[in-house]
Amino acid sequence: MSKEDTRRYLILKDPNIYKGLIFLALPVMLNNFIKTIHDIVDMYFVSKIADHSAEAVSSISITFPVIFMFISIGIGLGIAGTSLISQFVGSNLREEAKRYATNLFIISALIGLLLNIIAFFGAPFIMELMGATGYLLTNSVSYLQIRSFELTAVFIFFAFTAIKQADGDTITPMYYGVVTIILNIILSPLLISLLDLGVQGAAYATLIANIIIMPFVLYQLFLSKNGLTVSFVNQGYHAKAAGEIVNTAIPASTGQALTAVGFIIMNSIIISYGTETLAAFSVGNRLSSLILHPVMAIGTVLAAYIGQNIGNLNVSRAKESVRKGMILSVSVMVVLSAIALFLREPMIALFLNDDPVSFELAVKYMFFLIIGLPLMAVFQTFIGTYNGTGHTNYTFIVGVTRLFILRIPLIFIFKYFTDMGSSGIWTAMLISNFIIAFIGYAFYTRLDFTPKVDIQG
Repeated sequence: MSKEDTRRYLILKDPNIYKGLIFLALPVMLNNFIKTIHDIVDMYFVSKIADHSAEAVSSISITFPVIFMFISIGIGLGIAGTSLISQFVGSNLREEAKRYATNLFIISALIGLLLNIIAFFGAPFIMELMGATGYLLTNSVSYLQIRSFELTAVFIFFAFTAIKQADGDTITPMYYGVVTIILNIILSPLLISLLDLGVQGAAYATLIANIIIMPFVLYQLFLSKNGLTVSFVNQGYHAKAAGEIVNTAIPASTGQALTAVGFIIMNSIIISYGTETLAAFSVGNRLSSLILHPVMAIGTVLAAYIGQNIGNLNVSRAKESVRKGMILSVSVMVVLSAIALFLREPMIALFLNDDPVSFELAVKYMFFLIIGLPLMAVFQTFIGTYNGTGHTNYTFIVGVTRLFILRIPLIFIFKYFTDMGSSGIWTAMLISNFIIAFIGYAFYTRLDFTPKVDIQG
């Protein structure tokens, strides 16, 4: 049995759905885990910049939602690609899957190049708009401008990952992702500390690692003998395929972009509490993302799992995948949250030990984060389900509701009408995650598990 046949059986036939979800999620989780290790390594060395510990950490933290706003379009395209291509794969329409994969690549590369130009020239205005001044402004602008040049490569990698995951292959993207991140981890201390490039060194390390890996990714996309590939010779631009990809991507991309805008607003509010609060927020988020990786990986795999089973017209198995994915995600998150609750202080001390104010704020913030993580498991499962069924409009609605209708208004209320201080931020985040779990379930009951592509060939 070939690798493709093995993956097809695992997703469409194997009675042990838990085994399939875990097997396919592990490479995604490993890749995400190492990516976060890289972010933590970056933060560690940046935090050792003399006399600018909190400001240097904040210079990277404040650019995160801006970078995320740009790459959200690539994420949305990847979500659309996985959803649509997986349905063709489930129906065993390989040529149609290849056509959609080719168009996903074309769109991703062109948009990535356009956003590179916008991000580079818009960086000073954006960072000033976010309230950055002095050291923070200078370094955040440089960091954003350097990283803008990686956007085309990152968008292509998103397309590559989506194509492979739609085909049930989570291992190949993991290999290349891990190599990229290892290169990044090696380069970060070299450029940040040894060559004394500071915050800019962290940006250059990420850029170089993403560029080095690209020829190998392109080889896999165009010339690989295994799995789904792209081709300009027999496929090329196809208006229907491109249109369906864009139409499916728009809600997901817009939701991701608005989430980034929401975090820009949140960062602007957090800055008003002081650099120490922003540093605590940054470190807490980095550490909590480590704990979230398993459920995020399960949600990602669940989308492909559901898409292939919908394409195979096996609705009952698609729904059973959702149920078991939810059980698995919540169970994993409860266990990891309990462990993290007792280890949060030594983890935070790795980054903020010389800043007692930021340290205490981060300890309190992580308490609120950790007790709410099982709710995030529920949220991520619903997101994977919406994406897998092609209902990216629901992904958009719940994402925007969580941030703009619940979280940000609550933060403003706690800031201006209570004396809770920065605790109001953490409380608002916990409440919004609690409410959105119920809203997510309400939308789940409205889903139809029918193909969103023409599987009649």
